[in-house]
Amino acid sequence: MGKTVFKRLLEVQVIHDYFLTMADGASFFEKNQDEKQKLLEQKITKGLYSSDAIFEIEAVADTKKRLREYKLIFLQTPLGFLVATEVNEVVVAGELLYKPKLPIPTEVALSFSLKSKLPYFKSLTNIQLATPYPAIYYFTNKDRQELVEFTIPPYNSKPLSQDALSPQAGTIYEMGTILNFGGTVREAIQKTDGTNPAHWEDIIERKVVTLADNMLLPHNFKYKFREDQLVTQVEITLLDATNTEVKKIIKTSTEVLADILLNFTKVDENDDTSANIPSGIYSLKLLINGTTEITHHINLNNDLYNREYLGIVQIRFDEENSPFSLFDAQGFLKTKIDGLGEKISHPIFEIRFENRRTYWRYNKSNAFTTDEINATHSFLDAFSTNLLIAKKPKALTATLVPFQNGTVLMLPHPKTPNIRVEQDKIYSEIYINQSNGLLKT
Repeated sequence: MGKTVFKRLLEVQVIHDYFLTMADGASFFEKNQDEKQKLLEQKITKGLYSSDAIFEIEAVADTKKRLREYKLIFLQTPLGFLVATEVNEVVVAGELLYKPKLPIPTEVALSFSLKSKLPYFKSLTNIQLATPYPAIYYFTNKDRQELVEFTIPPYNSKPLSQDALSPQAGTIYEMGTILNFGGTVREAIQKTDGTNPAHWEDIIERKVVTLADNMLLPHNFKYKFREDQLVTQVEITLLDATNTEVKKIIKTSTEVLADILLNFTKVDENDDTSANIPSGIYSLKLLINGTTEITHHINLNNDLYNREYLGIVQIRFDEENSPFSLFDAQGFLKTKIDGLGEKISHPIFEIRFENRRTYWRYNKSNAFTTDEINATHSFLDAFSTNLLIAKKPKALTATLVPFQNGTVLMLPHPKTPNIRVEQDKIYSEIYINQSNGLLKT
């Protein structure tokens, strides 16, 4: 009997910078490819990082059936998950190549749910706390572009996130929102719109998860309006990928609207013979009070959507002739042994979560001393005799990253990643008492 051989078809790594930021404050994403690999190996070996401790990942929709049908193996790993396939080995021009024993049609898509196991996941992760609709995140290898990592040496990575959105007039963004301002990527340091440069900081493009990925919805959902929008008239248009109108919903009211229920099951829900609206990517355009226009890019899919999920990872086989495709042009796996005997890896895709930044707020029942205020004035503003607040937002990290001013100045770290949203900013509370002094040098 011939031997049975399985080879990795693809791998998805879920990387979270909260757990991987170094003690000097350096982000995991700043490192080159070899440094990242070594750091991950060290963390995993010491039990300091494991995706299965953070996420529950499962095959959903018809994926379990597809895995059986095409002899595919799904396995959760310390960094995410992989899919392997049974192959035939073929030698071509001195290279050892692998072809699936069962051909996989291009219309096949494998979908996996991503569900957080951490009750405080949103506190330590720079993702949206609230959106106008109940979307979950959608990650895919379809139509994605490699990110050129300008490290030493440089290399190309394969994040599954989309490019950050551009700012839109009439939209208010949460603190932490990442947008693309004409080629410059910026992060909001408070709740704001896109017009005040002082409310935004330039950051390096790392293709982390952003608002652009928060797009997967059911066909029926509620859209909420902000109180300050004072909406009394709204025209909502659903457009397909060719910018063709699929459905229009208009609502007017003598009172301010808090929300509107959107039904995109059929073109006309009052007509049983009306055409169903298929699952897929759409643009949702809102014209509010006849003046403000806002556009959202959404993915309608009842089969994939579950409010309990953080998101869905969908790997599509119709992505062809790109770094994100699963096979080469001849239908062989990307992994192989080349003519020099070197192993070429399978595609490794990444989902990158940035850790949240907050304003650290130091509270003391009695007044801070003059020495405490003077020693920390480079980092903290005194808002009252017993309240000091960080001048700039500081990242939450599993490893203590101290405030630094020439010599290291150790200030207490938030004991838990719980956060507090007040007005335009997000805060982490730190309480100073006799057992928890402010200054530790």
